[in-house]
Amino acid sequence: MKKIIELGFEKVGKWSFKNELFKFELNDNYTNRNILYSFVIENEIKYIGKSIKTVSQRLNGYKNPNITQRTNFRLNNLIIEKLKEGKEVEIYLFVDKAELNYRGKNINLSAGLEDNLIAEYLPEWNSLGKNRKLSERKKVIKIEKEENIMEKVYNEEIIVKIGEAYYNQRFFNIRKKYSELFAKNHLEPIKIQLGENIEKIVIGKINRTANSTGAPRIIMTGIDGIEYENWVQENFKMGDVFKVEIIEKDLIKLKK
Repeated sequence: MKKIIELGFEKVGKWSFKNELFKFELNDNYTNRNILYSFVIENEIKYIGKSIKTVSQRLNGYKNPNITQRTNFRLNNLIIEKLKEGKEVEIYLFVDKAELNYRGKNINLSAGLEDNLIAEYLPEWNSLGKNRKLSERKKVIKIEKEENIMEKVYNEEIIVKIGEAYYNQRFFNIRKKYSELFAKNHLEPIKIQLGENIEKIVIGKINRTANSTGAPRIIMTGIDGIEYENWVQENFKMGDVFKVEIIEKDLIKLKK
């Protein structure tokens, strides 16, 4: 709000809705044309528009919209909705007094400012702002859903039953439902903490081709494989289970 006031916008009136009568109230009879106007609620710019008409003529379009005039009809509904909620919808006006010209041609400052101001402030009722708000809302919903899913998955312990292969062959599989919690690249390294000792870490790899379902297989080789195998055989017998705690995509902890 402060910036558009510094540009020269002034509060000139407000909208009202009383006894089912919708109207605008102006402080004076403004006869200027080539204007910029703005609708403001609680210091938040909701809409910015321009007109070659006077402010009264332009506002009449919102007051008595034709259903074929989509913008007028949409703004009419939005303003009335906010007034019914008890909000005050203020009207601000910018009058082009600069009289700029370029090589003898008059420059419509209001028209140029409108695009820049809408791009900067993205008012909710302008199409650009409305689409941005909708996009952001969809993004928020998507993130919320993903976070809920992740929270649910992390709260659920991944249980691995130790069969003969897992007991002797230095690998174990993760069910497909947890696949997205691991790095997607085939043979991506992954750190594996064995038990509660934070210094007891071996390096494995995420095999993305071993299972036809695409479920990740965690494999250990070399010295890391031997250390993992010893840990399993020292702490479990075949038929037991261990739990997998996913700390990060490239760090897991195995525990009893």
